[in-house]
Amino acid sequence: MFHNYTVMANQHNILMKEKYSDDTTLSIQQSKIYDGQDAFLYTNHHYSKLKFVNLSSAHAAVDLKEKYFACKIALLNFADYLSPGGRYLQGATAQEEILCHQSNLYQIISNFNKYYEWNNQHINYHLYRNRAIYSPNVVFTNLDGTLINTINVITCAAPYYREAQLYNISYEEACMTLKNRMYFVKNIAEDQQIDYLVLGAWGAGAFGFSSKEVAKMWHDVFSHPSSIKEVDFAVIDIHGSNNTQIFKSEFSN
Repeated sequence: MFHNYTVMANQHNILMKEKYSDDTTLSIQQSKIYDGQDAFLYTNHHYSKLKFVNLSSAHAAVDLKEKYFACKIALLNFADYLSPGGRYLQGATAQEEILCHQSNLYQIISNFNKYYEWNNQHINYHLYRNRAIYSPNVVFTNLDGTLINTINVITCAAPYYREAQLYNISYEEACMTLKNRMYFVKNIAEDQQIDYLVLGAWGAGAFGFSSKEVAKMWHDVFSHPSSIKEVDFAVIDIHGSNNTQIFKSEFSN
């Protein structure tokens, strides 16, 4: 099923290592690990513009970078908490894996062995913990490896409710955890002085949360003041989902 993507992933992995090793090394050196112990001090009376875009995360971020080239752009990687890049090298095609196919993101985050070791020791009934890697200037490329642009990436995992419910974790508790983690992502972007942030249906689908709940929670989180100028919710329908219509309804002006 994933054979072609497996071949592509392994070829891409080699290409990124050969062509962008210096960029990867610099991004690794400049990356920052965030956890629940980080204190965020932020006071502002501005509110972010919230916008729906029917694009993938990478395409939305690249469009923003081309339009606002002097501004700081970041996107959220819907990360696997336990393994860098999820099943990218095995040919999987969820959001994180697609980002890895399009960039040197895997080559960056796969260097954070201790980060993932800690995560594997603190699964927390699959609700996981507030943990993230902020990686600046991730190189996004065409299939042949030619540079498109560089984008800052926040790698953070949503709670995995489909597994958590097997440990008698209620949906309400899982939603509270997800919303708390959304604030965590918002705070990281503010701490990094991001101007334009690309989010999406984080936690919906395979992770077990309702798309409507996810959209509403994001809206609630950004009803609070923020230094972020604009948040684009990049959503495309895959596997017959109706995420696009739900997010379009929630964030249409």
